[in-house]
Amino acid sequence: MAVPQLSAAAPVRLLLVVSPGCGFCGHAKTVLARVGADFPCALEELDLTTGDGRALADTVRLPFPPGLWVDGHFFGYGRISERKLRSHLAHLLATTGGSRS
Repeated sequence: MAVPQLSAAAPVRLLLVVSPGCGFCGHAKTVLARVGADFPCALEELDLTTGDGRALADTVRLPFPPGLWVDGHFFGYGRISERKLRSHLAHLLATTGGSRS
């Protein structure tokens, strides 16, 4: 799959909500590291046990961590699919040309 070429000034914002002892959080971090090598991404982690983490998780009724948001929109939870994420990012970057809000 061809990766859209964008300037480093337009990274996709990824927010990963994690918790201590989370079985899928390590897998999600590995997936995000691999994807981040091919797509312009800025990753932030938020602990589910904090007030902000719980409040965000409650907005989507997150059943269990990790939860992933892409540019402020909920993407998924649990075992994050690398193939699905790559496809989503390629589509997002191709359709917006890097100018996302």
